[in-house]
Amino acid sequence: MYAGPIIDAHIHQWDPRTTPRTVSPLVRTLGWSRSVMGRVAERVVPAASMAFVGSPDHILSPYLPGMWLNETGDADVRGFVHVQADWQSRSPLGQADETRWLETLCGRDLLAVVGRADLADARLDALLDAHAEASPRFRGIRDYLAHGGADEGLMSFASSPDRTAEHAWRRGYDRLGARGLTFDAWTYADQLPAFARLVADHPDTPVVLCHVGSPVGAGGPFAGRGATAADRERIIGRWREDMAAIAAHDHVHVKISGLGMPILGWGWHDRPVGPGVEEVADAYGPFVSHVLDHFGPQRCMIASNFPMDRVSMSWRTLYEAFDRLTTGLSEQDRGAVFHDTADRFYSCGSQRTT
Repeated sequence: MYAGPIIDAHIHQWDPRTTPRTVSPLVRTLGWSRSVMGRVAERVVPAASMAFVGSPDHILSPYLPGMWLNETGDADVRGFVHVQADWQSRSPLGQADETRWLETLCGRDLLAVVGRADLADARLDALLDAHAEASPRFRGIRDYLAHGGADEGLMSFASSPDRTAEHAWRRGYDRLGARGLTFDAWTYADQLPAFARLVADHPDTPVVLCHVGSPVGAGGPFAGRGATAADRERIIGRWREDMAAIAAHDHVHVKISGLGMPILGWGWHDRPVGPGVEEVADAYGPFVSHVLDHFGPQRCMIASNFPMDRVSMSWRTLYEAFDRLTTGLSEQDRGAVFHDTADRFYSCGSQRTT
């Protein structure tokens, strides 16, 4: 296990019993019986959503700072970055309530908050002000970009396939840069060319691409993709080309995370026993090496994406695999991917030395 300091640069926290999430009505009504709640969820939750999460357990259950800390064991974790997670609100400024909730919940382990905002909304500045007032650890925004297009088997989070082409949305994206805020971009791999056009046209907003661009089906069948070895080779080949093109823009960072989500197609979440460290390292190796080669360690940050990737493996297994995949790096470069890049990008103020 990597012995140096770690910032987990991407986790989600929630409690559907006490905070407004999509599943909160179900949990509050049937939370007295996990088995009944799970069966009902399988019937009422759309098939694409259920396939995306792999299992409803981690969506229906709380995931709070102490739970994350227990999973890290004796690793030298210095804290985490919380990324917005399905907070529901009808109020124009209601998304800032999630940031406010984190401040009441988290201690010093919370290093940075990435909140939610619709960048095309005319009230964007007021919401950004509300986030900033809610927490001194507010650093930036994630506005969903991932969209399955016409594929009904792939869950869509964004309201349209290419929000980044909208003039109002781009204006909001520029506002982030002008205010010294960051943007967390999450797209599926076939949307990477559109993301490349965005970062080429708008170089003044600090941006990190989450989950290495999510090449759906790269590890096996998912939503009709990756059904054959030839399909997977094509998916990975296109992903490699698109990631190399994005890496040419020096202000773009990347999170080495999210590869354990069911959409990759490994099928680990369906096994009675999850994969071991060696299997995870072998599966992730081509993706991690490609990203490190093109972006460099100073623009890469390792993250767990828990509890979403937890459906496939434990935190310990994941980070031991990352340990293996980075043994060829210098001590300085390993420090960058496990800690320093996230610390710098999000202005965490975490100290690398003890």
